[in-house]
Amino acid sequence: MPLLANRPAPPKLLAAHRRMLAAMPVPLVRHAFHLTMIHRWGNFEEPRTFNEKVNWRILYDRRDRIVAACDKMRMKEMARAAYPGSDLRIPETYWHGTDLRDAPDLRTLPPWVLKPNHSSGHALFGPEPDTDVEALLDETRDWWKRTPLELGEWGYGAARPLLLLEERIPTPDGEPPADYKFFVFDGRVELVQVNRGRFGAQTATFLDADWNRLPVRWRIRPVADEARPAELDAMLEIAATLGADWDFIRVDLYAVDGVVWFGEYTPYPGGGLLRYRPRGFDAEQGKHWRLPDLAEVQAGRP
Repeated sequence: MPLLANRPAPPKLLAAHRRMLAAMPVPLVRHAFHLTMIHRWGNFEEPRTFNEKVNWRILYDRRDRIVAACDKMRMKEMARAAYPGSDLRIPETYWHGTDLRDAPDLRTLPPWVLKPNHSSGHALFGPEPDTDVEALLDETRDWWKRTPLELGEWGYGAARPLLLLEERIPTPDGEPPADYKFFVFDGRVELVQVNRGRFGAQTATFLDADWNRLPVRWRIRPVADEARPAELDAMLEIAATLGADWDFIRVDLYAVDGVVWFGEYTPYPGGGLLRYRPRGFDAEQGKHWRLPDLAEVQAGRP
């Protein structure tokens, strides 16, 4: 398995990008990205589509639970509190902190994943025979600067800036397991997205809760003929339980040899910029999400 999952962009380019975004009001940033990705101006005041509603949440929802769902350490605690049973495995945390030099010897730990606690889209895997702390420090250096907060995703700005070493989910062939993403609305699973082939031929397949494949694609990524997993009923029950008191949350799970593993909570899927084909699916998905009143999601609410 490759050690590097995401290679950062050149520092000068990132710095210029950050300065440009920092100079723009967050609503304008959100509208600009929506226009670029979805090819139309979004209505974030009276949202109708799923993407518009994610952007509404980004701009207005200031509940602490959003922060918890953006903080990988806290989301584990939240998942365990919502589902205390042994039927859900939550990867063990081997270490967390701000300086990898304080971590246990990385070469002697069981298979691990290194992630930023306060961001998404970054992951390094080990141990490898040539695992070197200084090399990892260099690879992760930009993780402290670059977070989804640059795109206005408020919850990540309040998450704790930490590095997290956690248990790698074991698989028979050593390759990453399929990623099952459950879209949960008021405790109801309405959509399942299955991502497969993270480091190879990637696919993204959409199904309903009865495992009927939907005629939907994400961007240009191909779909696959996904067999119904033996753990589906268990995953549906777990996802619905974890999302029971949310107006919407995406619950990411893994299933390996009859064991269901917690992946993460995702409050901002795709950053509200999911390019579906057909485009009308955005509105169909949005119908499932009944947004809370604005007064219910302001600072200080649970």
